[in-house]
Amino acid sequence: MATVLSSVRLILPERLLENAWIRFDETGILDFGEDAAPGEAEQVDGRGLFLGPGLIDTHVHGGAGYDFLDGTAEAFQAIARYHLSHGTTALCPTFATTTYRRVGEVLEVWSKVRDDCVAHIFGVHLEGPHLAISKAGAHDPKLLSAPSDRDIDWLAENTKRIAQMTIAPELPNALELIERCSSSGMILSAGHTEAREKIVRAAIGRGASKVTHLFNAMTYAGKAGLFREPGLAEYALIEDRLICELIADGFHARPSFMRLAIRCKGPDKLALVSDALAGAGLPVGTEFMLGSLRCKVGEGYCMLADGSALSGSATNLMDHVRILHETVRVPIPDAVRMASATPARILGIDDRYGSIARGHAADLVQFDSKFKVQTVWISGKRVSNADALAQ
Repeated sequence: MATVLSSVRLILPERLLENAWIRFDETGILDFGEDAAPGEAEQVDGRGLFLGPGLIDTHVHGGAGYDFLDGTAEAFQAIARYHLSHGTTALCPTFATTTYRRVGEVLEVWSKVRDDCVAHIFGVHLEGPHLAISKAGAHDPKLLSAPSDRDIDWLAENTKRIAQMTIAPELPNALELIERCSSSGMILSAGHTEAREKIVRAAIGRGASKVTHLFNAMTYAGKAGLFREPGLAEYALIEDRLICELIADGFHARPSFMRLAIRCKGPDKLALVSDALAGAGLPVGTEFMLGSLRCKVGEGYCMLADGSALSGSATNLMDHVRILHETVRVPIPDAVRMASATPARILGIDDRYGSIARGHAADLVQFDSKFKVQTVWISGKRVSNADALAQ
């Protein structure tokens, strides 16, 4: 039976419908409109709350004390449950730098649990091991390397399970990896890199289409001989062929950086990502492991235990939507689009996910004016209230 949710502030890709209604069932979104809701079917009072599409996180390592690289069904379920409680209905499990052997082991777990998880689990995002040592950040430098022919063969064979890969395109054999894997359907993203404009252009020519966590672990403008050359940070802002990830937690990108990114790229070329680690949802000061590196939770961010560098985020996508709206004054439809429709387009699933449209999956999130999630639906089924989900 279809559900009609009435009296909601409905968030469409480019506008907000006040006093709206939406009708949906397990097959998807059937219809929506303004003012009086249709009389048939079960009706639920939306209480004047916001209703938007479920958020899609394409770069998320963990949460609630778990990391996807733990490689257990328990970890996958706990991470999905934590982010679902904050409105994220779909995730791309992201693996920090590890060995290909370990990647293969965890991919086996991914294959077994993805269809039974509380949220949609899409293809994996490999962040490493082919990163620049000088831009390692919280990746173990001992595990970083240029890709070998054998590595490229293995990746090309696994593009149905690995949706994305972050790579430093200046490394030996990196352009060959980009060309081979992008032609097989993988999304290649430049990140943790020393690359400047010339190399980035070459990577785009081979199939790279994305930039990992804009403004972090990348080059800025600098001299090449007598002349100054754009780094990846500047070039990404003006290159229309690149979609950029943005960690809008206020730490990885301060408000002025966020304003710059939005003015240059717009919401259709910026994808909010949480980059959440196992520390997300844990008390400040809690220590945890990111691969072989010890980290701890700060006030909204995670850092190496010695405090020498950021290691990731302690926030979720709804936090980022809120911060963009409250701090940078981004309209709510634009902020939500950056966390739903744009990620869906990156993954090539925007014909079914990421926005409120007739025929799209009824993955929906209801939240109040303080951006606290109240209710989540996945495939038209109410999951639970946020407090129950977080337990």
